[in-house]
Amino acid sequence: WRGDCNQVHSLDQENRMSHLYITSVVAPPEWAMLERTLLDAQSAAIEQFHGKYFDDRGYLLCVPRWGGNDGPDDAAENMLNWTVLYALGADRSILDRYRVCWEGHLRQYTEAKTVEVEMAREGMYYKEFPVMFDWFHHGEWLSAFILEGLADPDDRAFQERSRRFAGLYMDEDPQAKNYDPKHKIIRSLFNGSRGPLLRKATALDWAGDPIEVKDRFRPGHGEADFAQMLDHYKDYNDVVGDHPLNL
Repeated sequence: WRGDCNQVHSLDQENRMSHLYITSVVAPPEWAMLERTLLDAQSAAIEQFHGKYFDDRGYLLCVPRWGGNDGPDDAAENMLNWTVLYALGADRSILDRYRVCWEGHLRQYTEAKTVEVEMAREGMYYKEFPVMFDWFHHGEWLSAFILEGLADPDDRAFQERSRRFAGLYMDEDPQAKNYDPKHKIIRSLFNGSRGPLLRKATALDWAGDPIEVKDRFRPGHGEADFAQMLDHYKDYNDVVGDHPLNL
């Protein structure tokens, strides 16, 4: 650890930058040592979490579901901030684990299909992006992915996906006409890689396929059964047209 700036070089006329020469060696401050301890502890926790809740393919050991209660976005959120830890100085293994799990969950939810929810019958992801949902959930889903830019912004897959995802909202994908260039709006609250939902949404669209709840799951809104899950979303209907969430 080096401290004490002993000399400031004159302004470099070619690069227009100041050069600092630091020559004194000092002990690292306590906060820095504690920060390193925290990074190490978090890294160990991620290793244990990864081993318990993911398989060797990076698939989550869960029941893949569509919907606002426990859908694909919640799967991706399990990796939130892993890349931030690496960017702050955690071990490279954290970034490697993130990539295994991110790629695995993309395959898992591309393969996962609904039965009754129309929009996801061919897969919950299409072109590695949720087929059609609101931006509250899209934003949660992307939170882990976006932070990958802090860890390795030059990664080709990251760059290609970022451009492709943006193109879904710039009228660049003929299969995803989310953007209305004439009125300069997003056409629906529900949008994604298969385009906008241009009808009223149903409770089923929001809640996902029927599922046995009692003695198996704890829904996020405290529902006791699937009927109550549907009831929670019964008024979530008017999705056609733009919405502040799309910002």
